[in-house]
Amino acid sequence: MVTELLNTRRLGKKRVIEGDEFHEPHIDLLYGKDGWVEHIDGDIRFLYDVTKCFFNVNNASEKQRISEFDCHQEVVTDMFAGIGYYTLPYLISAHAKHVYAIDWNEDAIEALKRSLQINCVQDRCTVIQGDSRKVTPQGVADRVNIGLLPSSRPYWLAACKCLKSTGGILHIHEAIRTSEQQSGSLEPSNKPAAYSKLIKNENATSMSEEIALHELTDTTNICGENRTAMEKNDKNKIFFSKSIDNSAIQCEETNTAKHDGTVKKRKFSRSATIIKEMESRILPNGQIDDRFKEEKWSTISHILQNFAMTCATNCTQYLNNIHDEKDKVWTCTILEVNTVKSYHMQTDHIVVDLLCRPEDEKVKHNELQTQGEYG
Repeated sequence: MVTELLNTRRLGKKRVIEGDEFHEPHIDLLYGKDGWVEHIDGDIRFLYDVTKCFFNVNNASEKQRISEFDCHQEVVTDMFAGIGYYTLPYLISAHAKHVYAIDWNEDAIEALKRSLQINCVQDRCTVIQGDSRKVTPQGVADRVNIGLLPSSRPYWLAACKCLKSTGGILHIHEAIRTSEQQSGSLEPSNKPAAYSKLIKNENATSMSEEIALHELTDTTNICGENRTAMEKNDKNKIFFSKSIDNSAIQCEETNTAKHDGTVKKRKFSRSATIIKEMESRILPNGQIDDRFKEEKWSTISHILQNFAMTCATNCTQYLNNIHDEKDKVWTCTILEVNTVKSYHMQTDHIVVDLLCRPEDEKVKHNELQTQGEYG
């Protein structure tokens, strides 16, 4: 009777969305054969099963912003595609040349594939199922969208690897507490973003940056002595001035004779020369785009400024360790800091746009030394 009065073919009961890694909806289908629906947003059609996926209306402003990009000649990677919230605007509105869309939820992947077909853009999209830290293609993208909340931090390294050797733009999403008393990104560590370092453990359900850094050099062990020494070096909490990180250290065992004649196995670094070179290499701090600095930088809170600078500085380190090219230095420049939506408990969903590119090291060193912007 209800379906007749509402002139609908299906009826469902909505409950609270499950707060797990898959963000599974709680909708019970009371009437109808399946939960597949079509949602039309402007000129984009989204198909999804409401019993398995949900449509996020809170990111409308970011979808609108993406639709204003000109991506005609660009390859884009969407590391958390879902049902295509950002993937489809990149393809249809921003006219991206090609999009790599990644998600580990098979229900979202199925919905995305159907939406790509109904919008006739499937030929310009490669859909990849899996953990973005492991399956994100490397060296292919002009632009990478890292749209994970509350924190995308464990995925920054994979995003940096995904950029082309000529550089590109990272769109880093984060949920930030804007209260002065309880500021910072909503991470398990609960540390203010302004003082974030390459943390040792994120949480039990996600890969830590330490593990991600290990993937950079395929090393599985860190020399205890070197790790302790680096952990004690806590002088620069916002800006990095040295390019060294734990990923540079590879350990192996060697036999060392003790005074009593017995042999003791001792670990040592087999890349001491490389580490020495990296330690002596000075990297630029995060940069701010001149236009953005003049027009908007002073209008955003210090909390957002600090987080944006953390993004720029950490990604500068990642990129220089990834590429390690002679006479080249990678710089990261903050182009924009956009607020997508403000939530309860003084929390904002923000996006930091970061321009990453290689430059001539000597030229950049002289330029920034003149400006006093090297650490």
